[in-house]
Amino acid sequence: MAARGASGQPKDPSHPKDPAQPKDSTAGAPPAKSPATPVPAWLVTALSINTGSTVPPYEQVRTGLLDLIHRNRLPVGSKLPTVRALASALGVAANTVARAYKELEQAAVVTARPRLGTVVAQGNDTAESQLAAAAVAYAQVARTLGYGPREATRQLEAVFPAS
Repeated sequence: MAARGASGQPKDPSHPKDPAQPKDSTAGAPPAKSPATPVPAWLVTALSINTGSTVPPYEQVRTGLLDLIHRNRLPVGSKLPTVRALASALGVAANTVARAYKELEQAAVVTARPRLGTVVAQGNDTAESQLAAAAVAYAQVARTLGYGPREATRQLEAVFPAS
């Protein structure tokens, strides 16, 4: 005999408001997306986040990517992992990677195209990119010596004459 609800009507086993029935979380949901392309292990290793550092994680990701681009480990046209995939692989929030990508895009180091992804931009062999590579190296030395962005910037400003 069919179970009856409070109204005396037979209970519909597929009715979502029936507390006796477990909810099927996949019912009515769009089909699952195929898993994102995994982030290469070498990239995860190269971009590992130092949680004890005073340098914010987004800056560690940004400078790490910039360094890989300038050393040609990520040549022009290389597609970067999705924000979510890289964030998951690095164990950081998606906004952390999104900010790093946004700053690289603003510096014309990468190009983001909706639905096509983020790729290393052309023209990274200019004087500005050489200066950026030197800045990455300087920042790494400053970090190694225990200095933060303020102290490192103050040292750079000291070597330029006042205008």
